[in-house]
Amino acid sequence: MTQIRQFNLQNFRNCSQAQCSLSSGLNLFVGDNAAGKTSLIEAIWLLATGRSFRTSKTQHLIQHHQNESTLFCEVVSSHDALKSHRLGMQKSAVQTTLRIDGETAKGQIHIAELLPVQLLTPESHRLLEEGPKARRQFMDWGCFYQSQEFIQLWRQHQRILKQRNHALKRRLPREQIQLWDPQLVEIALKIDAIRQAYLEALTPYLLTFCQALMPEIEEEVVCQYRSGWPKNTPNLLDLMTQNFAKDVQLGHTQHGAHRADIRFKFGGLEAINTLSRGQQKLFVCALLLAQASLHEKVVNEPVIMLIDDLPAELDETHRLKLLELLQILNIQHLITSTSESLIPILAPETTQIWHIQAGNPILQKPETSN
Repeated sequence: MTQIRQFNLQNFRNCSQAQCSLSSGLNLFVGDNAAGKTSLIEAIWLLATGRSFRTSKTQHLIQHHQNESTLFCEVVSSHDALKSHRLGMQKSAVQTTLRIDGETAKGQIHIAELLPVQLLTPESHRLLEEGPKARRQFMDWGCFYQSQEFIQLWRQHQRILKQRNHALKRRLPREQIQLWDPQLVEIALKIDAIRQAYLEALTPYLLTFCQALMPEIEEEVVCQYRSGWPKNTPNLLDLMTQNFAKDVQLGHTQHGAHRADIRFKFGGLEAINTLSRGQQKLFVCALLLAQASLHEKVVNEPVIMLIDDLPAELDETHRLKLLELLQILNIQHLITSTSESLIPILAPETTQIWHIQAGNPILQKPETSN
């Protein structure tokens, strides 16, 4: 499942009700600031991932004076139009209900499997400058789709880590705390192997898209993976034993898969230090396109790209280049902009333009730009 054919929302943000039949190519949402165009992107991201990229407060997602919001989309295979699923979410202040084809879904994972989306926003360049959590999420997004066992291992690791940290904070006897260590290490090493294999597979695609978007940079990017424990550690279990006293002092586990990170370097220098702000944005685009290409190879379906305020991200030349690459990769893309003239229409036959007024999208006919 990789293209959204129909998308509806009700009582979400400032939108009472909206229905969109989307194109397989470019879907452009145009409107003034605060018109509600970003909310449409946010709603799809929320349905796909279970979280907003704008707020952690559920009440901000539900229209004022309403008790709940409802999101729905129909997704279809890019290879077989008869192969489709209906995905839905009802969200109140205290409960979230997910549905697939009318049946209650057991968890967000089942929606995510059918709705693989990537997100580019004006804040996406922070992937390079913030802490490792965002980079782990980027990496684990790919591992989730590439490895069938990854999500189960990740959940087990999170559960055991939480129990160990709880025991550390309560300063339980050493023997009780260290009961968790062998299983935690075993799972961490499996997660580590999946992550390393994923980054090894991703790197050639990243090199290609860096060259396409930033040909002026002569040095090749290097993805420097950090496992979450010191490099060349001969035995992770022994390391945890050696650092037990420090773990107790801190109240949490210092080493493990939960501390993994990626560093991106050009010519031996960190990307954050060697790339300009504009180049950092282009590099994040290259990362997403690399992920999308590898995903298509593994799953045999393209992703869906959500791009909020593209003109704020890239200049005219690079906007055109990114749109060309999205078209070549056959990626359905939903883009917001304050002006229709800022987004070149490369394929009118697979383009739809929506003008947003008070949260409501109104379909317009696209015009071919030079």
